[in-house]
Amino acid sequence: MGQRIELKTTSFNKNIIFDLNRSLSGQDGITYHNIADASLHDEVSAQLAMKLFKYSQDIESIFIQSNIVTVNFNKNMGSGIEEFSKQIEDFFLFYGEEE
Repeated sequence: MGQRIELKTTSFNKNIIFDLNRSLSGQDGITYHNIADASLHDEVSAQLAMKLFKYSQDIESIFIQSNIVTVNFNKNMGSGIEEFSKQIEDFFLFYGEEE
């Protein structure tokens, strides 16, 4: 159940910009510096930030503004970007308990 998020990815060394086909936050935007910071908020954007922080220890910060997610890493990610894209694409997918 749920819909897959479509996105375009742009990479600048240690910074990856994900351009999503749906909005996750308001126009103000918010930066999350770690999982503890993200856990203090109830917004959908904070839930995605927590999922990404749990997925990788290499994240320095995450900035989410409307439909743009910018992830700043501690190192160049190379081909690891594809796995982060998958985490975001599947964020709204939910499968209930099977009978």
